[in-house]
Amino acid sequence: MKPALLTTLSLACLLAAGCAWGHKQSHKTYGGPPYGPPHDRPFPVGQVTDSHWETQQTNAEAADFIFYDHEFRYDTEHHVDTAQLSPRAKKHLEEVALRLEHVPFPVVIEELPRDHDAAKNHQKGLLEQARRQTIVENLNKMGITNADERVVISNAFPEGFTGVEGERSYFGIINGAFGGGAGRRFGGTGGVYR
Repeated sequence: MKPALLTTLSLACLLAAGCAWGHKQSHKTYGGPPYGPPHDRPFPVGQVTDSHWETQQTNAEAADFIFYDHEFRYDTEHHVDTAQLSPRAKKHLEEVALRLEHVPFPVVIEELPRDHDAAKNHQKGLLEQARRQTIVENLNKMGITNADERVVISNAFPEGFTGVEGERSYFGIINGAFGGGAGRRFGGTGGVYR
């Protein structure tokens, strides 16, 4: 390489480096013009995931105000669904009445599945309205004044289990709770789980 070319290249490098050093130096490791936009900073611990967990918690609280189809009595003599509350549903209704004035959620009566028979669908609609009326009347007896505006008929928010999923869950609970499971207690199988 010729000495003149080498001198020219080294001078160009020094000028480029000098121009880079000529900028105002910042001691920031992130954020600001030389390192990105001013809001390009890491979030505090948990800030990104907190909104997700809060949404999950809110949805779970809203699900507490759903009255499912199985919470209403089935008339075994006439083999029909009724609008009467089961004993557990009455306790559920008391819990709902205690919390209702403190939350914005509606009280939901689970909508019954529809089929292609218009007459059956009409009967299901009447049953849903009777169930809604039962809940409204009981809430009014408990001192809830705006129960008629708060009780709606709608699909249940959570999706149900299929038979296969329910069976798998049942046997998973039975096998996991009583068998000890690998590593659950004392580092091996057969341990006692408290």
